[in-house]
Amino acid sequence: MFRKKAGAWPVFLLLALLLSLLVLPAQAAEEAIGVTINGTPVTYDDGYGRPFVDAAGRTQVPFRLTMETFGCTVDWDNDTRTAVAEKDGTKVEVPVGRDYLIINGKRADIDTTAQLVDGRVYLPIRPVLEAFDASVTWNSKDHLVVVTTGSSLVRVYFLDVGQGDATLIDCGETEVLIDGGTNSAGKDVVAAIAPYIDGKLDYIIATHPDADHVGGLDAVLAAFEVGEVIDSGRTADTETYKDYWAAVKAEGCTISYDEDRIIALSPMAALSIIETGDDWTSSNDCSIVAQLTCGNVQILFPGDMTETVEKQLLPLFGDIDVLKVAHHGSATSTTAEFLSVVKPEYAVISYGLNNSYHHPALPTLQRLFAAGTTVYGTGKSGTVVLTTDGWTYSFNTTQALTAADAGA
Repeated sequence: MFRKKAGAWPVFLLLALLLSLLVLPAQAAEEAIGVTINGTPVTYDDGYGRPFVDAAGRTQVPFRLTMETFGCTVDWDNDTRTAVAEKDGTKVEVPVGRDYLIINGKRADIDTTAQLVDGRVYLPIRPVLEAFDASVTWNSKDHLVVVTTGSSLVRVYFLDVGQGDATLIDCGETEVLIDGGTNSAGKDVVAAIAPYIDGKLDYIIATHPDADHVGGLDAVLAAFEVGEVIDSGRTADTETYKDYWAAVKAEGCTISYDEDRIIALSPMAALSIIETGDDWTSSNDCSIVAQLTCGNVQILFPGDMTETVEKQLLPLFGDIDVLKVAHHGSATSTTAEFLSVVKPEYAVISYGLNNSYHHPALPTLQRLFAAGTTVYGTGKSGTVVLTTDGWTYSFNTTQALTAADAGA
């Protein structure tokens, strides 16, 4: 979990803050650790076991009581020494002594392991509950792990659509889809977002007419009632674009174009459309740029914007927390000048493994690393999920990109 930065803090203070949030303080191990789930304390005792801090500095909690209080059905596979919890269609398997979880059949690496102590199974609470889309934060003052679920949380799903772009913002009963990947990804996008759509899909933003952004949107428009499509205004003489636009017209929804605008998503969250101009030579530079503000947390979505717009329109941008890296990590975007203004703590790149464009580019990764940004990618982690309560935020992965993840 990470807090909103406030100005240019000294490095040692930032490190201290991150350590206090990511790793429970050593003194917490000497005091009783509590857990609340949606405001209700979990009542631990000597029979069930009590939470403790492991050698990796992570909070371990008794398996059965914690997960049943969270609302899961639980099981224990003695042959494989695996704890199993299920809730609302999500199944999380936690093998004791292994540094990974299995979430709906897919492995997710973690930085500690479940443990068997005095005959009781203990789970690392943060990665397990985040697998169920909960927000897990640490209250150092009260030595309390705070678990929150429900409509008070905003989640951003950077969908794994291969070499393309698709991002869902789920804010209570309001959902926004930014792009829809390629034609071949359309069915996967529909399946991925369906569990989160409450009634209609409120907004679709088609950042620009490239096939890897609008290709899957015709399938989305066919699958859901859509409230409004926000389009860049640029067209393309391709069958993919024509299919997308025909689906928009057939939907009969509101159609609008990119201009400065603030869209209220909830009492605590809003999406700002940042007008960057429509007369650029490249359709990439005419991408719709949007910024999500949820409480004190800000996330920027720049489409395929290149250095041309970044450098000429720097005053339009400001300090953010998370950057959706433009143009799949292309070398022609995400300049040092731009990063010096937006100062992202974290970034996410949407790309497909071994793509022919060699994304993400090594120079782009190096610029992000030089800016002190931790970078995640769909090519390495699959769908990347950010969860925020407006003050803290967390990701469902710890597999940060390195220089070795750059395209050939």
